[in-house]
Amino acid sequence: MRLIVYFDYTCAYSYAAAVWLRQVVVVERDLTVEWQPFVLKETNRPSEEGVPFWKQPSVTRTRTALAFVAGQAAARQDSDAYDRFRFALQSAFHDQPCDIREPGVLETMARQAGLDGARFDADLKEPGLLEEVGRSHRHAVEQYAVFGTPTLVFPNGCAVYLKLAPPPTDDEAARVFELLREINERHSAIQEIKLTRQAHP
Repeated sequence: MRLIVYFDYTCAYSYAAAVWLRQVVVVERDLTVEWQPFVLKETNRPSEEGVPFWKQPSVTRTRTALAFVAGQAAARQDSDAYDRFRFALQSAFHDQPCDIREPGVLETMARQAGLDGARFDADLKEPGLLEEVGRSHRHAVEQYAVFGTPTLVFPNGCAVYLKLAPPPTDDEAARVFELLREINERHSAIQEIKLTRQAHP
């Protein structure tokens, strides 16, 4: 089963989904997760500002843009190494915060993830990586009406925006995924569920 997840490195809910799905794939052996970039800053950009996020002149100096560029560079290599690198980047924003703009930080992360360091450095300098991010973002909007992250796209084309806080752990992780898949596959009449008040024992 191939699951597409649209995510933003800056999004805490995207990170929660990453923590959750790392546990799910251990149990769901047939599950393959494909992480695709989606830029929340573009979604939240005022409509009167006509230049997309990925084409703004000063954007390449931001931590957000650098994360997306580094992720695209890593994605050109081994998928497992990319997955480790992508998760490390998300952790750098949410779990073990560090400034990825500092010299050597990205290179160290790439090496620890098992990426080819020389190739990563070369790909990182290639123009057009942010344009790749832009194409992914536009496809998400046009094909699946994505508006936020994380959005999970199931094989039948159904897209589900999901917020987990905190992410389910251990056996609960797989059970939550099974419930979500069952709702998606068998109960298509359900369009939205929103918890307005947390129940307390």
